[in-house]
Amino acid sequence: MTKTSKLEDIPFAETMAREPKAPPLRDLVSGNVDARSVAGIYWLRQTKDGVLNTVFHNVLRLCPSTFVSNFGPLLQPLMRWSYRQKIFPKRIARNFSALTAGRWSDQEAETKALNRWWQNIARTISEFCIVNRLWKSSRIELEGEEHLKSAQQQGGPVIFTSMHLATWEALFVAIHDGLSGPSVGPYQPETNRFKNRIIHAIRRERNQYLFPPGQRSAYLLRRLMTSGRYSMTIFIDEVRDKQVHLPCFGRPAPTKGNAVVAVKIANACSGTLLPVYLTRTGPARFKLVFMPPIERPTTESPYEVADTVAALNDVFEPIVLRNIEEWYMLGELRLPKSFEKSSYARQLAGEYGNRVDA
Repeated sequence: MTKTSKLEDIPFAETMAREPKAPPLRDLVSGNVDARSVAGIYWLRQTKDGVLNTVFHNVLRLCPSTFVSNFGPLLQPLMRWSYRQKIFPKRIARNFSALTAGRWSDQEAETKALNRWWQNIARTISEFCIVNRLWKSSRIELEGEEHLKSAQQQGGPVIFTSMHLATWEALFVAIHDGLSGPSVGPYQPETNRFKNRIIHAIRRERNQYLFPPGQRSAYLLRRLMTSGRYSMTIFIDEVRDKQVHLPCFGRPAPTKGNAVVAVKIANACSGTLLPVYLTRTGPARFKLVFMPPIERPTTESPYEVADTVAALNDVFEPIVLRNIEEWYMLGELRLPKSFEKSSYARQLAGEYGNRVDA
């Protein structure tokens, strides 16, 4: 591999998610059930969804930001109806109920809160169309800037760690375009190749290098970060092995994944881990909040991986619970079947019981 440490030496095509090989069209009428299913998904379902998403994106990106944000919730009933036969809406409802047990005054209040989760997701989907303009049009306010300055004053690169809250892509934009750019990082591709093309075009427009999974990407990110020229933005509530491992919610802390990668990158480049998150304040309006930097055991020592992952969880778990109506990964979380009977769940319900929400 070429020893690359500058973005200008990397073709932007390296950031494109690898697309699956197209199955033969004749497989659409194959007698083999598996082959017919794969072909149907590729040629029919994904193409239909892809064409609709592409039209949707190219029309809405021309509209005012507030209109785009308010358009999403109008489609929420249709979106939920289209998912009526899927398993994940039931998983979302169960996760939401389990993680907010004792928080609501009655079942109606909980149902309204879950509806707000769906409305936020619908807004997020719409706002992807105009995400590149949110920072430049001053639709993202800042809180805790002193923590950003503190991290920057420590000398090394800043590794921004975050959760998928609100329209999380706007966090990439704010950091890259305004606060600490150029900023690089990893991302998880969508399953639909057309969605990946849209996302790739959005990021190319702002010239931000975010890399898909793979050995080549890991190598490039490490080389870029150890050069000291860039910051990194990394979401540590990613899906791995069909599970969201952070926040822990009473489960064992992960020993691999993005949180571990963030710690190891910070050690490799003598960087500082800075927790940051986004919350919604209105239609296409957000607050970007910086938390205090994660401290090393001593100023000269590296981060200890297990302790640092636990520290990151301690920061983000209450943030996610407090803003659960904006947490996109709720649909990917698979809580243990016995979660509701766990000591963690009982403790959580007890804490909520002290401040019942309407």
